[in-house]
Amino acid sequence: MSLDDATAAAIEEAVLAAPGVTDLYRAKPTLGSAVESARRIASRAPVTRVVLDDDVLRVVVGTDGSVPARVAARAAHDAALRIAGERGLVLGRVDVRIARVG
Repeated sequence: MSLDDATAAAIEEAVLAAPGVTDLYRAKPTLGSAVESARRIASRAPVTRVVLDDDVLRVVVGTDGSVPARVAARAAHDAALRIAGERGLVLGRVDVRIARVG
């Protein structure tokens, strides 16, 4: 399973539109997705900030403090899962990490 550029961009856009989410950071990749990122950099293709490792989508966000961090994380999770489903991307789970609050 792979994450195409259009799906990644749609997920990023939806996550950034989630209540309380103000920033989206590059998720720490595992070895497999790190190799793919290196290939993308070498080919000058855009590197996405969301990372797909097998069936796990990893998302790292910053919040503005307008809603509790847990609420912002849930909203980001739901947005990513919704877009993935609409695009036919089957996920085992979505991991959302808060990198910055406020």
